[in-house]
Order: sequence, then structure tokens, then C-alpha cells
Amino acid sequence: MRSLLKLLPFILLITVGMTLAQTAQRSFSFGISVTSDTVKVGSPIIVKIQETNISDHDISWMSLPGADDHGEVIGFRPVVTNAQGKEPPLTKWGRKAFGRTHPEEPNLVLNAVGLITVHPGEVMKTDIKLNELYDLSPGKYTVQVWTYDNENKEKVMSKTINLTVVP
Repeated sequence: MRSLLKLLPFILLITVGMTLAQTAQRSFSFGISVTSDTVKVGSPIIVKIQETNISDHDISWMSLPGADDHGEVIGFRPVVTNAQGKEPPLTKWGRKAFGRTHPEEPNLVLNAVGLITVHPGEVMKTDIKLNELYDLSPGKYTVQVWTYDNENKEKVMSKTINLTVVP
């Protein structure tokens, strides 16, 4: 029993070391912001996204026409919920962008025209126009954006922003 107690600190040290070694280093960081957290119905609601390459190698993102204004089509997906925790209704563009079209609406077909290369230390910026994706009636909403880290094979969530839409 005593010998086991003497070995316990070493076992813990090895376990912690292995856990830290298995923790993947993310190759980028990203944040979101809005100009104002209170907006009038029908006004543009633009979520600004800034992704920084914090790795020692290039990162590539697909490039599409209009990607600067439509981050949702290059891999930055908004998650919007109202005060009841439900997703607000999608607009026609939102249904197309998220692949949730009605049977009578055509699906959105996106053809990548190239890659955006973000070098170590560089920043890529894009926007998401929430009011073009969601029908946001007066009320309180929370907004997050997620993207996928291809290197670590994991979903990465942004911070949460609170947004109020007023009449």
C-alpha cells in the first residue's frame, strides 16, 4: 500500500503530461462583433468576423464571390436564438444558405473559385448579414458563430453576443 502511495504522484504526473500532449493546438483564433447591440427592425445587422492565423503555417479557406459579405457561405455559421431559445424564422436567402429550402425553392449551388490563404499572423475578415438570413422581429436574441477546425477536426464556437431588435 505504501509503495502504491509513493507511486501515485508519478502516475498523476504522467497522466497529466499525456493529457497535455494530446491537447491539439488550434491553428487560428476568431472573434465576432456587432456595431451596436440594439438595432431597429429592418436595419442591417452585420456580424463582423475576424480570424487570425496563430499557427506557424498557412491556412486555406474556400473562396467564393461575395465571401467578404457572406461569411456564412465560406464556413462561418451563425447560431441565433430568441428569448425562448428558438431559432427565428429564416429568410429565403437563409433557407438557401443553410440548405433548408422549401420543395418549390431551388437549392443553392456554390462553386468555389479558389482558396484564400491566410499566412501565419495574418487576419482574414468577413461579415454575416443576419437580417438577410433571419426574419428578426422585435425582441432579444443571442448570436454565436461557429466554424470547423479542419486540423483538429472540431467545431469551434465564438463568444456569445446579446442583440436587441426594437420597433
